[in-house]
Amino acid sequence: MSENRKDIAYASFEPTDDELLTLNTNNRLLVESPILSSALSNIFPYLLLIDNFLEITTWTNEDKYQNFLLIVFYVVAVLYWNYLSYIIIPITIATVFSCLVWSINSVIYDSKWNEKPTIDEILHTLHNITARFEMLLRPIRNIPFSTKSMIKVTIITTLVTPLHVALLRYIISPKNYICFWGTFVLTYHSPLSFTFRRLLWRSFYVRLLTFCMTGMNIRLSSSPVSSYNIDLSKNDFDGLDTSSKSSILADFKIENKKMISATELQQTVIFEILENERRWIGVGWSKVMMPNDRPYYCYEYSQNESPPIFNDDDHFTFPTFASDLYDYKWRWLDTNWTIDEEFNRGKNSDGWVYYDNSWSNPAPEDGFTRFTRSRKWMRKAVLTIHKQD
Repeated sequence: MSENRKDIAYASFEPTDDELLTLNTNNRLLVESPILSSALSNIFPYLLLIDNFLEITTWTNEDKYQNFLLIVFYVVAVLYWNYLSYIIIPITIATVFSCLVWSINSVIYDSKWNEKPTIDEILHTLHNITARFEMLLRPIRNIPFSTKSMIKVTIITTLVTPLHVALLRYIISPKNYICFWGTFVLTYHSPLSFTFRRLLWRSFYVRLLTFCMTGMNIRLSSSPVSSYNIDLSKNDFDGLDTSSKSSILADFKIENKKMISATELQQTVIFEILENERRWIGVGWSKVMMPNDRPYYCYEYSQNESPPIFNDDDHFTFPTFASDLYDYKWRWLDTNWTIDEEFNRGKNSDGWVYYDNSWSNPAPEDGFTRFTRSRKWMRKAVLTIHKQD
């Protein structure tokens, strides 16, 4: 798979996790540490049990009928609980408990007293557990667990609670409600469910409904922050034009080029980033955007999402370049970010330009029909490119 293909973040039709479950083992540490090898060998049966549980939960097992039987058992138990709870449920619980005890004891006995596990098997099992935990926690990995977001989710959940009460009281029964959400959780990581969610997520109305119910900052485009790739040839170090005419490269401008030595080039770069906000009725101007809006911070020309800008330099991530021939070093030329007053023609010192609901018809002043606004921040940096020997 090529590097360009890996960078694409579009919707795929099946959760391919081959790279996560591929392991390049390094046995040197375990070979040189017999105590560590012995400890891992003793806990290997329990690692196998954890791995078996995770492979069923994440649908990465070879036999998908285990998941199917689990779902069927859950649905039947929920829908026919009134009939099964007196006679069949006690027998079923005793049978399932006996099977689990027998299976666990078999795994532990075989691992301890029969064939001893090899170092590669132990490492492979540990790697699978790590990869499957990563897959299991993937849905909540990008959720910002900040105080503000938790307060927002709590408020929205409280507002939506009457809807759930009315749904359970007049439309569906609690039994069907529990059956639906339980089946949703059990099939969440299945390939079919993954594909179905990806197809639904392409709908603007589904994303809008999700935004209204959760309050999360959901964008129309799911592409990540743009990456930068430049290919510098030998001509870049021979006879460079040092005029002040700016040329646009990716999401920043190169204002000036200067030769420092035969193998070192210095460029003055201007970052131009838009800060965007939307007006919400009863709330006012907020950084919470609609799914089809611009990101809160974006580059002016491409409107790709940019790193957040603060006076603290550690929060801004400079572009990275993939090259084995050149060494890149960044440093700020300006002390702080400054507002571009020419962006709104100097009408106000805040620099805001106001738009309608669809980011059209710009105006330097606010009004009743203005629901979005932007202002441009600028800052210069110096990029030093050193050609390696």
